[in-house]
Amino acid sequence: MKNKSYFVFSNGGGLNDDIERRIDERMLNAGFSKAETGSDDGIDLIYCIGGDGALLRLLRSMGFPDAPIVGINTGHLGFFQEIPIEGIDDFFAKLENGDYTIQNYIGISVDIYGKDGFIKSCEAINEVVIRGDGERLMHMGMKIGHREITRFSGDGVLICTPAGSTAYNYSLGGAIVDPSVDMLQITPMAPVNNSAYRSLSTSIIMPTRTSIELYPDGPKKGETPKNVVIIEDGGIVADGCITKIVVRVSDKPARIVRFSSYNFWDKVRDKIIG
Repeated sequence: MKNKSYFVFSNGGGLNDDIERRIDERMLNAGFSKAETGSDDGIDLIYCIGGDGALLRLLRSMGFPDAPIVGINTGHLGFFQEIPIEGIDDFFAKLENGDYTIQNYIGISVDIYGKDGFIKSCEAINEVVIRGDGERLMHMGMKIGHREITRFSGDGVLICTPAGSTAYNYSLGGAIVDPSVDMLQITPMAPVNNSAYRSLSTSIIMPTRTSIELYPDGPKKGETPKNVVIIEDGGIVADGCITKIVVRVSDKPARIVRFSSYNFWDKVRDKIIG
């Protein structure tokens, strides 16, 4: 019979190292073995120590792992990371008693193309941003479900999951969406509406079965774009001459351990509305 194993992803540093030692003591006493890397086969549980940024780095480095993730918050906001430092002992008791559920968070899958064809694919849990280099107006065609919807001019567009609706999307005036709702949201960034250009000016909500296609170009439709920047969860993943971006829901969710005390709207009230 295979021993259960766990892996710890941590920002490191004094406090985080102390928490990792506490985790090791409890898990090893419970009969678990510790995986040395996140790529080890058959990991049963992943601990993420840090703030929300640590979880984003975990997902970026490991993809969307099959093992559920326990978030221990030593950062500031802690939207994903549920367990506060003072709640670790209580957490272990709940874990041992099976008093938890696993919440699936949908992710975004992005396929990026240039003038010579396919460039790369990548995934995000919060959002993908398609914008210009900051010096020029961004122009692009937009298709939803393979149907042409609009042509956009402005700083760019953001496409987010419900989990990402409380992040950059919210700062742009997008809607906050409960993570239990399966949807994608497109939010414009500084859209231009004048006698020369007409652009999407409010967010669009769409079902997860729908794909989104974006076609960057120049002021005139069909021109070759020169300075497109694609950002996923705060990190640049591609830039330059990008001619097509296809966005859809990822095949795999991020699986986060949740306890009965967790409530999304309590987080919104305490962390955002205040």
